[in-house]
Amino acid sequence: MFKVGEYYEEDAKIVAGYLKDAGFKVDIRSMVLAMADYSASLQGKLSLVKEKTEIHKREEYLSALKNALEKGADAETFEDLFLEEVVPGWKENLAKFRLINEGEEKGDEEAEDSLARSWAECIVAVDFAQKVIDLNEIEFGSPVGDLLDDPLISIPVGTDYLDMDDPLIINRMEVELVKKYEITIDEFSASFFDEIDDEFKDEFGDEFLRIRSLGLVMRHLMDVAEKGKMDIEDFAELCDIEFGDRWRMSIDGSEVAEEIARSLEKNGMLKMKGNSIKWKG
Repeated sequence: MFKVGEYYEEDAKIVAGYLKDAGFKVDIRSMVLAMADYSASLQGKLSLVKEKTEIHKREEYLSALKNALEKGADAETFEDLFLEEVVPGWKENLAKFRLINEGEEKGDEEAEDSLARSWAECIVAVDFAQKVIDLNEIEFGSPVGDLLDDPLISIPVGTDYLDMDDPLIINRMEVELVKKYEITIDEFSASFFDEIDDEFKDEFGDEFLRIRSLGLVMRHLMDVAEKGKMDIEDFAELCDIEFGDRWRMSIDGSEVAEEIARSLEKNGMLKMKGNSIKWKG
């Protein structure tokens, strides 16, 4: 079987539907995957973290957090009040950014980049502020007092941080178990790639190219193989193809020659016996 890909349920149904409509033999198998994400951060009192890395921008976010809390922010209004301090006009920027992304409004490249950076800063700022609130056990509506004078803060660092043994470094691994669906096709089915709907080619271009590559090998074998007997080594050589003129493409299927041969046998194209192959017809 040839693996097309792994998908969440919605996309799995779409991919399988397109392939079945094109005459492919499709197999769908559910599986549980572990998606792991590793991260590290400097976590400690503001005064200590300042000694380790530059935090000017975070100090601006901290000031914005104080102002939002002084204005009486609660769980519902905090994000609006906080972001208006960090990125004035952020709502308008976000609305423009979405319209451009959805193709409903045009913008030059510089404007698009500016809006994207603005939205990215909003995400980083809110994440920082939320961590400060959690680490310092700040409750909306309660007096903050001196909690934000030298608060606990957390700043992400990359794997290239110079001192990963620093006592302020917190390493974290998050694992999410997800259900996905593996879609496979019979190798011989790939020769029907011309029957696949154009919408599939547009929406799942990488998958189509992989299927087409296998399909071209299948077609090549059926076109050039001399009827009669051959050994698996000669068959494997035929699975390594190259074609094209100014735009050349090479596909090496020699390592999977036996799997290709068994698929052709299953579909009545040849007969395998030991190391020998006999073409029918």
